[in-house]
Amino acid sequence: MNIAQKDFYVTWRRPLIWLVLALMSFIHAWLFWQMIDRYSQLQLSLQALPNPPSITQALWIPFILILAKLLMLLIAMTAGFSIAQERAQKTLWYLLINRTAYWSVVTAKLKAQWPIFIWIWLQLVVVTALLATGGKINPWQMITGAIGISLFVLWLMALGQLISSYCQSTGTAVLLNVVVFVMMWMLNGQALNEDYGLNWLSLVSPVHHLQWFGAGEVSLSSLLYFIGGCWLFMWLTTAQLKHLRKLI
Repeated sequence: MNIAQKDFYVTWRRPLIWLVLALMSFIHAWLFWQMIDRYSQLQLSLQALPNPPSITQALWIPFILILAKLLMLLIAMTAGFSIAQERAQKTLWYLLINRTAYWSVVTAKLKAQWPIFIWIWLQLVVVTALLATGGKINPWQMITGAIGISLFVLWLMALGQLISSYCQSTGTAVLLNVVVFVMMWMLNGQALNEDYGLNWLSLVSPVHHLQWFGAGEVSLSSLLYFIGGCWLFMWLTTAQLKHLRKLI
């Protein structure tokens, strides 16, 4: 059994993970139903506008942001368990022994979290089908939104795994992941920009780039932010593993 398979079975055998996933599914479905109900009530008023928003513009970006918020807790748990669990159980040595490169360990830990992408894409397909029955949708905006949320999740996974490599307790790693993820989200807050005029600070937040993808805008800076950020976090994780190997 390789590292990815071992982590897959260990992570997804936890009842807490499935409980959180079920709770997220319920909350997400309920919130989306509320969004549709509210949009239906305001539809006549929106049609009176000179340039009324389409159903994609009115519901797609809020849906993407709600999904991203819910995913932060799940990723904080799965990524937090990845390396901190090995350190807590004193099994990290078995992963690092006789290895000269640790990149494969980092990528294997990320691969173990692939069921999250299955859940995301399932949500996207269902919501796209529902929106298509209610009006004309923008296929390009749907595709870019799906790409954006996938890159956002991968970015959070890499960051969470980096944080996990510095923790010796899974509880500490999960809690620290939640705190850091929430702080990164808050950097995109409109109140912060209005009070201090720090509009550039929102560029540091992954939410800002996710909103661009959700709006159908694929910029080189956003691609570099997500892909480059993932690579940087994974490289820093390998450097930390190399340091831990010397201490074992």
